[in-house]
Amino acid sequence: MEYFRFGNLTSIVAGFLILAVLIQIAFFGLKSVFTLPILAQFWIIWILSIPAFLFYHKSPLRRKFFMNYMAPLAIGITLIGLILASFHYFLGLELIVLGYIFEPVAGISIYLTVNKILLASNLFFWGAVIYTIGLPLYLFNISEVAILGDVIKIIGLIILGEKIKERKIL
Repeated sequence: MEYFRFGNLTSIVAGFLILAVLIQIAFFGLKSVFTLPILAQFWIIWILSIPAFLFYHKSPLRRKFFMNYMAPLAIGITLIGLILASFHYFLGLELIVLGYIFEPVAGISIYLTVNKILLASNLFFWGAVIYTIGLPLYLFNISEVAILGDVIKIIGLIILGEKIKERKIL
């Protein structure tokens, strides 16, 4: 249970950092992704993905293969995207978005593990789906979908965190 709690906490921190980046890009435009402050935040988020994955990997998840195969794929693809984005290649952003498509798929393991906490598990999973769908919409200056999805996902993770404290999960 401790590993799941730490994975959840790491995901909450990453979720808030993602929210900050999404809002900054919405405010300053898509080209701001190539600025040092936003790239640095991207790298911090990516670094957080490693302990989050390791914590969840060590947790007693259902259908663990979603987490074990999809999360490393997402981490690897986003790493390549971050490297390219750091050199101001737009392909890097496309790869980051591609990598994030695997986040909700990896999250199926978490969803199936905590689906008894119906509200929290649905907010987490569907927030991740909405967030992922919203990322390409930034190309059309539509940032609200990804931002809303990330907020929903964070709320779900926070509720899960409270249920973990109450020992109602795992």
